[in-house]
Amino acid sequence: MTPTPASPTREELLDRWLDDMQVLAARLEQVHLPDGFPFDYTPASLPELEAALLDAGADGDFHRAALPYLGEVLMDVCGGRWDIDPGTGGADGDPVVRPDPALGLPGLSLTTLVDVALAEESGEVFAREYGELADAVTGLRRSRPDWQPVKERSPLDPIGPQPVPPRLRHWLAEREAAHREWARGTTGADEVGEWDFSPAGLDRLEREVRTRYRTLADFDAEREGPFLQNAAWYLGQVICLHRDSTWVYWEIDPQAPRDSHHHPDNPWSGIPFTHQPHRRQARPCDPLDTLRGLVRYGTGYHLGRIIDDIPV
Repeated sequence: MTPTPASPTREELLDRWLDDMQVLAARLEQVHLPDGFPFDYTPASLPELEAALLDAGADGDFHRAALPYLGEVLMDVCGGRWDIDPGTGGADGDPVVRPDPALGLPGLSLTTLVDVALAEESGEVFAREYGELADAVTGLRRSRPDWQPVKERSPLDPIGPQPVPPRLRHWLAEREAAHREWARGTTGADEVGEWDFSPAGLDRLEREVRTRYRTLADFDAEREGPFLQNAAWYLGQVICLHRDSTWVYWEIDPQAPRDSHHHPDNPWSGIPFTHQPHRRQARPCDPLDTLRGLVRYGTGYHLGRIIDDIPV
């Protein structure tokens, strides 16, 4: 007789949920929500989220994709952490928000909250829940003015301020020092000032890369060479100057936990890249790989469009 596989533990289900949150949030934004939805994790967006769910009706995929967004907005006011109830919610369990313990509030089943919203059809359930949590926080702070709710980090939180490790500091200084010579060595560049770090001027960088590299093999052979390294720096500087971004570098550490920024399997470790660490769901940009896209994807791929997709 084939043994019955053991059911996942609560910890295993929670790890699975945390691993899935970013994918679910991306699906929510790109597939389920209407154009124009702010996707800014503010309480003002909750009625719009609820209205979209009501319009969709019995769409289970939409319901589950909405849970990470809904839970993160609620925890922004009440703090706390994610949990899973393995006894409900089917094989994957039911995601639960557990407010900061100081509030003394029970865990909040997000699946139940969505069910209440669909049954009530008022469009006010999510905002009402947020308001009740906010009132609980305000009530506690009357007796404990120095207290603030604390939220455990989740995969959807901004990564926060990042240190500038020596390797990144050295790379940036080296590229800046080489910029004048690099600029003078580009086709038709009579003056270094023609490279003005403006988004509009990226067409010039695009032409330079397309002229020099006809195949991916050509590009990859010179990835570490002075032209491409400074071209990547230049593109990254444009992003940092005009798209509210900063340079980030995560040293590779073979001993780092698998979910760490520094683990060797993390595709963002060991390379300088630009990011918006203060924003939720900010999309990092690898300037060198972005330049490689000019060769890989051909004439329909443009640096200006890539820049336009990064929030200001």
